Amino acid sequence: MSGQGPERAGDRWAGAEGEVKLARLGDLARVGLPEVDDAARDAAGQERLVAAVVRGAGREEGRRRAITRGATVLAAAAAIAAAVAVVWWPSPIDYAVENGTTTAEGYVAAPAGGEARVRFTEGSVVVLAAGASMRVGERGREGARVALEGGRASFEIMRRTGARWSVEVGPFVIEVTGTAFDVRWSREAGELVVQLREGAVVVRGPVAPEGVSMRAGQRLVARLQEGALEIQSGEAARMDDLGAGVGVEGARAATAGAVEGGAAGKDANAQGTGAEGAGPEGTEGAGAEANAQGTGAEGAGAGAGAEKGGAEGAVGGAAKGHEVARSWSKRVAEGDFGGVLMDAETRGIQSVLAQGSIDDLSALADAARYTGRSELARKALLAMRKRFAASSSGRAAAFLLGRMADGFAPAEAITWYDTYLAESPGGAFAAEALGRKMVATQRTGGRAAARPIAERYLARYPRGGHAAAARALLEP
Repeated sequence: MSGQGPERAGDRWAGAEGEVKLARLGDLARVGLPEVDDAARDAAGQERLVAAVVRGAGREEGRRRAITRGATVLAAAAAIAAAVAVVWWPSPIDYAVENGTTTAEGYVAAPAGGEARVRFTEGSVVVLAAGASMRVGERGREGARVALEGGRASFEIMRRTGARWSVEVGPFVIEVTGTAFDVRWSREAGELVVQLREGAVVVRGPVAPEGVSMRAGQRLVARLQEGALEIQSGEAARMDDLGAGVGVEGARAATAGAVEGGAAGKDANAQGTGAEGAGPEGTEGAGAEANAQGTGAEGAGAGAGAEKGGAEGAVGGAAKGHEVARSWSKRVAEGDFGGVLMDAETRGIQSVLAQGSIDDLSALADAARYTGRSELARKALLAMRKRFAASSSGRAAAFLLGRMADGFAPAEAITWYDTYLAESPGGAFAAEALGRKMVATQRTGGRAAARPIAERYLARYPRGGHAAAARALLEP
């Protein structure tokens, strides 16, 4: 090949060119020569023949140059199209795992002696503490859905336009756009702890069905068995060190130990302070009574105003009540639980319970639950059941009452779960209500009583949060 390659290539090209000329000459000889014997005319014909061959060769050369130029243009266009496809095609983000065990299904587990890192291609990082595990679900250009199976983790989600992430933790979902936070989840204790370091998130779950917003510096503690949720700010929100050093580079010093310590704050005030008269008064009658009495927020406010006197008072009272209710809902979403409770006490708790709109009562119940005032939360939920049971919030109140009673009065909790399932068989909390009913039934009536519920649960929710407990009940 050395030194002779170009020459041989030229010889091959010259040979090919000669073959083209000869072929062209043969074509012209077959169809282009006049059938005469005149030597002069024959000689002229030969000259024309040679000239035609030359012109034909020139055209072949031009054709080859045109083909070459066309191929170059097409190749360039293809390259541009490929580049555009790389830039604009909606390919999902990918991830890589450092120092962790992974599976093809997206499960990631940190070793017992150290932490694992999950790095996403758009810059987000999740750090799992020793022994923690998570699963990476659906991924898109905007973000991913991940599930913390257990243990502690630190999340650094990149701030990007259109970013959408969700972190599932047991029955909770943390909605994220771009922020830094730490999470601890104990499946056995049913306890979630979230420490928000930067940005904002929304946490939704059984004890926060409407979702609660968190701001930087706040800590959320949710205890499923007690149906309690608390949010602390400032110094009260500081958490113990994680020990395993969970944290992402650059944030470790400021956030070391964002999640530990389990249940902080109050112990749900014994939860049983309102057992007397707490039963779901007339599971079937409650709905009928609500249909007769509950007419919605505006109707309730207007009725209260009319009783105080005059159409003008009715309109004014309804408008004022609607404004306050909207303010309360917004303030609860922003975490101002103390301010809502203070406003309710200024207005008069009994007045709010008797005359407040559905939004008033829902906001009051949430604020009370999130601050550990279980008895007040229960009163607000009972008022929602009595006055607005036909509304979606009123139906959800049955589930929340069951959750609150679950820890200390399982029989009462079962009745409330039955109420919710009868009114909302396909509701947002149907799976949780049925699973909780199964567990409470086992506590009150034993395994035999709970097995039919376990079969029903697995038939409807084979991959639900209580599926493992249901299968254990069905084992011989």
